[in-house]
Amino acid sequence: MEAAAAMAMFFYVLDEGGWQYGQMLSANHPLYLQATTACLAAIIVMQVINAFLCRHPTESVFRSAWFGNPLLLGIAVEISLILVIIYTPWGNSLFGTAPIGLDIWLYVIPFGLTMLLLEELRKVLLRSYLSKQKR
Repeated sequence: MEAAAAMAMFFYVLDEGGWQYGQMLSANHPLYLQATTACLAAIIVMQVINAFLCRHPTESVFRSAWFGNPLLLGIAVEISLILVIIYTPWGNSLFGTAPIGLDIWLYVIPFGLTMLLLEELRKVLLRSYLSKQKR
């Protein structure tokens, strides 16, 4: 799911920017920089969601205290860093990124929701299987 989201974001930005298949873009072309930045942003967003989903192997993410694990507070640092990398001139220069629009951030939401849904379904099936094993 994370790879699909990352690649979808990459090609979404290229498509929205008017890129055509076969067209070569230099490594410092603004459209290419935005596409790679969107790919990175998708990876970060999906990893944040995954961190919450993986807190317990069978318990729903909605049953756990959202910030019960102090290590998850590192997510705030991760989000702050990606915003600095994307939206500051020195972050752009150092990491080869470019600012991206809100539409790009919103484009990743369905991927995150799908990952959430699939993981919750997996946990429901696993709980059902485990409860049958106990009988």
